[in-house]
Amino acid sequence: MLTQQQIDYFHANGYLIMRGLFKGKELELLQKAADATQAEGVAREGEEHRYYKNKDGSETYWRSEKMWQRDDIFQAATVNQELLENIGQIIGHSFYPWNDSLVVKLANSGAPVHWHQDPPYGAAKRSETFGIPNFTTDIYLNHSGADNGGVFAIHGRHLVGHVDLKQVSEEDLYNNCGAVPLEMEPGDVLFHCLSTPHGSSFNHSDKQRRIFYVHYVNEDVYQDSYAPEAWAKDLPGWSEERREAIQTMLKKRVEMGFDATDLSGDIKLNERGFKFHGETTTPPRYWEQLQAQYTDEERAKLKVVHTIK
Repeated sequence: MLTQQQIDYFHANGYLIMRGLFKGKELELLQKAADATQAEGVAREGEEHRYYKNKDGSETYWRSEKMWQRDDIFQAATVNQELLENIGQIIGHSFYPWNDSLVVKLANSGAPVHWHQDPPYGAAKRSETFGIPNFTTDIYLNHSGADNGGVFAIHGRHLVGHVDLKQVSEEDLYNNCGAVPLEMEPGDVLFHCLSTPHGSSFNHSDKQRRIFYVHYVNEDVYQDSYAPEAWAKDLPGWSEERREAIQTMLKKRVEMGFDATDLSGDIKLNERGFKFHGETTTPPRYWEQLQAQYTDEERAKLKVVHTIK
C-alpha cells in the first residue's frame, strides 16, 4: 500500500516508481509469456504486432497488443492485489482495466519512442488536464535505463494539458530541459501520467527492454478522453462485457496458483469497477484542485518546454 508521501510525489511530479511489486513465479511467468509473444513478433507470425519503420525502409518489431488474449498470466497480473490497491489510492475513484500491450526494445536494434504526451494530450486542443488522474501502469520485465533505451520524463507539467515540445530538438529534450531517466528493474512498476512529456531513444546495447502496459481508467475519464475516438470503438467502457472480463481475470489468478484477489478489504469491486476504500487515498477530482492553484503566468510557462539556461 502506498504512503501519503508516495501519493503526494505522484501528483506533484506526474509519475511514481514502485520497486519490486512483481516477483517470483508471477514475474517469471510474465517474462516467459513475453518471450513467446516477442518471438512471434520478430518472426512476423500471429496478429496485432507493431513495427517501427527505419530511415532505410527496414522495420523493427517493437510492440504487441491484446496481451490478455495471449496468455493467462497477463490476465492474472492485471488483478494483482497490491497493484489494484496502489492504483485505487492514486485515482481516488472507481476504475477498471481498459487495454493492454507489450512494448519491446530489442537488443542492438530497439526502436525509439519520440518525445510526446500520450493521447489525448498530444493534441493542441487539449488545453486542460481532466480532473481525475489518468496514467499508464507499466510493469517492467527487464532492466531499463539510459543504457538501453529507457524512458526519460519531464516532471511537473502533467496538470496543464497539452505541452508544446516543438520549440527544442529531441536532443535538447533529453539533455537540456530537465528530463530525468526513470531507471527500472525487473518487477518494478511505473505509474506515469498520460500528460507527462516523455520519450525514449534507440537501444544500441546488448540488453533488451520489455514492459507489460495496462491502462486502468475511470469511466468519466473514458467518456471524456476516449469514447469519442474512432480508434477506441473496439475498447468499450464499463459494460457487462467488461465486468465478465474482470471476473475471468480474477478466476485465472486463482487457477494459476496465486492468492485470490481479496475484494472484502480496502479494494472492492462495484458497479463502476474497482474502488479503494482505505484511509490513505486521493480526494475526488483532485487534479481540479491542483490546477486551480496555478496562476495564468505559471500555467503559460509550464505549457512550453524551453532549454534550461
